[in-house]
Amino acid sequence: MSYRIPTTQELYEEHLARLETELAQESPLLDVAFLRVLAITEAGLDIGHYKFAANAVLQNLALTATGTGLDRIGNDNDTPRKGAEAAILTATLTATTGTEIPSTTDFYSDVNGLRYRPEETVTAAAGVATLSLKCTELGTAGNMDVGNTFSIASQIAGAETVATVTVVDTVGAEEESDADYRPRVLFAQRAVTGGANATDHKIWAEEVSGVRRTFPYAGRPASEGASVPGDRLIYVEATTDIDSDGIAPGALLDSIRDSINTDPDTGLSRSVLGLTDDTLFIESISRTAIIVTISDLTVDASEESACKSDIEDALDLYLRNIAPFIDGVDAEIDRNDSITNPSVNEIVQDVLKSYGATAELVRFGLVAGVYINLYFLDPGELTKLGSMIYV
Repeated sequence: MSYRIPTTQELYEEHLARLETELAQESPLLDVAFLRVLAITEAGLDIGHYKFAANAVLQNLALTATGTGLDRIGNDNDTPRKGAEAAILTATLTATTGTEIPSTTDFYSDVNGLRYRPEETVTAAAGVATLSLKCTELGTAGNMDVGNTFSIASQIAGAETVATVTVVDTVGAEEESDADYRPRVLFAQRAVTGGANATDHKIWAEEVSGVRRTFPYAGRPASEGASVPGDRLIYVEATTDIDSDGIAPGALLDSIRDSINTDPDTGLSRSVLGLTDDTLFIESISRTAIIVTISDLTVDASEESACKSDIEDALDLYLRNIAPFIDGVDAEIDRNDSITNPSVNEIVQDVLKSYGATAELVRFGLVAGVYINLYFLDPGELTKLGSMIYV
């Protein structure tokens, strides 16, 4: 039986009836009558209690908990929420050998205007000072690309004023959202771990800030030749604040490699006998664009633009939720690794119904004009809506 919160009117009537029964008299029909004022006051308090109880129930389940409630469940399952990370970049600054660049020196990005500081004092060697610059603000705003430049805040004798990014060491990331955190908590609750198995690799990889999902497989990429025992291949999807399609940058892949090889809390190796860094392969996911064709769309002209926009949003959401299924890691109940023509058609028809619109035919494919009825994802492959064609 579902949990139902009574309306304020229902509670008011119950309280008024109770008070009248206890006093053995009816209350006057005036709004300011004492019993009626008391009844509506008690009804208001009861509504608050009902809602508090309903929220407390939701906070006990990872599927429905939010904020601190979800944090508590995650911590109980040894899966804390990932905090925001500051971008760390290696940059070179031309400077006379022996010139010292203090750790208190301010550098400002010529791309985003944010302030960065060296992690330690550096002395120039061979005419170059190699700096590890950390953004003073957390999050993705501090991310920069190789080749981007910084301007020094105040001139240092013997040094130039512009430093250039040569390596992205740490990708800046936002604090993990409930939407990204919840799947990790649910997975941790039912995960079977131990012995550095595939589930362990998934958990270790997804501990890294900026990672949304990972897909662990046995073996190595085809481009690396024949697989040997101990080979492990992990595909990584980055959070959308790093890349809208989830394509993971190299620095993020390096951070995942570090997390899998070494426990960040203890500094101890996570490798077991037979598993070495040489047999660990980490790559970004790919994102395949799906083309959807709708024939003979009939909709009110005043709503056509909104209708098409809603169709595209619904299809893109559906396609981005399709993901590879990994036996022994994922639960069968969560399997959602194929695209079918009936499912695409159902998504479109649901939107059309809300507009009182119709369409003769809905089809999809990878190439315009070439249609397929069923598409299974390859390892490490995700999808999105590429384009809509109306004929």
